[in-house]
Amino acid sequence: MADTAQLVYVPLGGAGEIGMNMYLYGYGPARDRRWIMVDCGIGFGDMETSPGVELMVPDISFIAQNRDRLDGIFITHAHEDHIGGIGRLWDQLKAPVYATKFTAEIARRKMADEGRSTKAVKVCEWETPVKAGPFSVEFLRVTHSTLDPAALAIRTPKGIIVHTGDFKLDPDPQSGPPASLAAFERIGREGVLAMACDSTNVFNPGSAGSEGALQPHLERVIGECAGVVCATSFASNVVRLRTLAAAAAACDRSVVIAGRAMKRMIDAAIETGVMDPIPGVIDEDRARTVPDRNLFYLVTGSQGEGRAALARMAAGTHPSVTLGAGDTVLFSSRTIPGNESEIFRLYNKLSERGVRVVDADMANIHVSGHACRDELQAMYQAVKPQISLPLHGEHRHLVEHARSALEWGAGRAIVATNGALVALDANDPAVIDQIDTGRVYMDGEVFVGAFDGVIRDRLKLARQGHAVVAIVVDEDGELIADPEVRMIGAPRGGEPTLADLIAQRVDEAIERASKRDKASDSALEEVVARAARKVCMDNWGKKPVTTVIVTRLEDEE
Repeated sequence: MADTAQLVYVPLGGAGEIGMNMYLYGYGPARDRRWIMVDCGIGFGDMETSPGVELMVPDISFIAQNRDRLDGIFITHAHEDHIGGIGRLWDQLKAPVYATKFTAEIARRKMADEGRSTKAVKVCEWETPVKAGPFSVEFLRVTHSTLDPAALAIRTPKGIIVHTGDFKLDPDPQSGPPASLAAFERIGREGVLAMACDSTNVFNPGSAGSEGALQPHLERVIGECAGVVCATSFASNVVRLRTLAAAAAACDRSVVIAGRAMKRMIDAAIETGVMDPIPGVIDEDRARTVPDRNLFYLVTGSQGEGRAALARMAAGTHPSVTLGAGDTVLFSSRTIPGNESEIFRLYNKLSERGVRVVDADMANIHVSGHACRDELQAMYQAVKPQISLPLHGEHRHLVEHARSALEWGAGRAIVATNGALVALDANDPAVIDQIDTGRVYMDGEVFVGAFDGVIRDRLKLARQGHAVVAIVVDEDGELIADPEVRMIGAPRGGEPTLADLIAQRVDEAIERASKRDKASDSALEEVVARAARKVCMDNWGKKPVTTVIVTRLEDEE
């Protein structure tokens, strides 16, 4: 009997975009395929494309419908774009969650935040296989811009897959051992079918640089500052926070941690024993007694997040920190694509307060956590995969990675964006199907689908404004009071006003309407809406979203 079992790869998020990393590997016949998930990340909304939305998650409908065949969720590290969705989405998945010590602690906290049991989270040891259905998964040490980052060696009946996660080759990472390719070379000698690999810095030559080389540069920049110094980075980049604090201490500055997410990450690192306490930390009350020249704040908000500590400082609304002339803010982080406008807005707000802003374009205060071309090539030479699966990047990153992978020794390279189902066949790997995927918006406390129309309506309101027209008619549809018009997000000046013109045109339109239209509320609504939109188009050049409220009064007998 022919073997109908296939090994497949399906990215649900993170392939063709930055953020929302979520990848599936499946094995078996199509109707009885067993699955594992790698990472469960989130993305962040912005006012230009998703107004009112704080975060987004991949659409997990496909795997949620097959959750009885989901044998495990493996988290590579504790960055939000890899772990941020686990608490919110776990109820739809109901599978064991596997991670290394620090990452597992963050997963537990996210589960607890959502009222979920933490029993599903399992701590895994390095290079110790974990059995999950037909898969055996081994966590391999890598270096990255957080604690305990891991790559995965996934053994299947069809061959080995290496999933690199986010990585670089850092000889002095400031936490954990230096980067080593020994484990990857060991796996490579066994023969690797496919490698799913980080594409973030595929356009960048050389290597990403070492965390250990950063502190002297930070000390020089901080040492030149006279007033208060604030530094912001990702809250989950605990290693960077420690490097920043060490540089501040070397400049005779006490360290204050401002930001709940940052404090939680540092507490988790200390509690799990993967990092010693940061020396020289004082609380915000004590900071009031310290001269500005001796103060250093670690703050959240490196991506311009509106509710983060730095945004409140820039707005002058932080309860304990007031920034002004002579103070400095260091952005020791990269800009996530899509966040540019929020970050530049924050820069300008700080500048208006007299605060000097220093970022990685101005001084050597940041190194990337992602492998550049030399490091990617070294990984390919160690693993020697037959198939390259570029991930963690926009489409142009995936295409360049695929092209480069062939130069670096891969036999085949498949550009698979979100929703592609790839058959990992040693002889003929290919995209063989496309599953429905996309993104789901977290709107307040409610999930909203991308095709539900909520975000589309908001964007339309933002672009075109809103007209509300209320009319009161009798049983025959004749007006018994002047139309009431309210304009939202529209010009208010002029005489007569736009609202006055609409009221006049609506009155005329109802007078001309047929008896049939006047007899139906829905038909009358359309008559009024059409008249209102025409007035706006003629006098404003836009057609607003129009809401018509019809109140029909019946004659008393």
